[in-house]
Amino acid sequence: MLEVRGVSKRFGETMVLHPLSLSFPKGKTLALLGPSGCGKSTLLRIIMGLVEPDTGQVLLGDEPRTRRNVLEFRRRLGYMIQDGGLFPHLTAADNVTLMARRLRWEDSRIQARLAELAAMTGLDRETLEQYPGSLSGGQTQRVALMRALFRDPEVILLDEPMGALDPLIRFELQNALRDIFQQLEKTVVVVTHDISEAGFLADEVIVLKDGHVLQRGSLRALVDSPADPFVTEFIQAQRSPLESL
Repeated sequence: MLEVRGVSKRFGETMVLHPLSLSFPKGKTLALLGPSGCGKSTLLRIIMGLVEPDTGQVLLGDEPRTRRNVLEFRRRLGYMIQDGGLFPHLTAADNVTLMARRLRWEDSRIQARLAELAAMTGLDRETLEQYPGSLSGGQTQRVALMRALFRDPEVILLDEPMGALDPLIRFELQNALRDIFQQLEKTVVVVTHDISEAGFLADEVIVLKDGHVLQRGSLRALVDSPADPFVTEFIQAQRSPLESL
């Protein structure tokens, strides 16, 4: 479904991504996992077409992205960022439907899709009529997810979607996201630094460090058969609260 081939990126003197190639199968959820600065968010932005790679290419199906088709390419992807990225002067519903209205969808089609996604994400009409400043963190992220899903994209990209949420809301949203991913059977790429979140949401985990891919596989494989000492170090550094009791 989605593939990056030989992609690399340098910012000034810093090599953020060394040349790497990855494939993301249809209908699977994959987590890009690693510490801050490892290149995972840069890779996601390259896939989205927000950052141009120095080398390599991104393909959707068999079609490579070019400067000529980048806008059409983006329309085949859904993108959700950590703080939701909602426009504060628009209601939640208007944020969700903005691109569909710009593409001149019929109003009946817009309203039907809005109702479908509201039911899927557990938001009522009253919440959708509020402005972002009145929404809770969990509601904001659900609205952002609705916006990312609205045009039925082939691939969904999520960049630390729960990083700023308190633990209880994060727990609820993690459960909601996993249910939605399983229901939609879309290709999903989620960036996180939380090993438990990666294991809960993803079919496979891809561990990055300093712009390199260290290992790819199930969470169990990462624990039982680490390909690099850093993989074990990173996992063990995320201590369970129960270990302190």
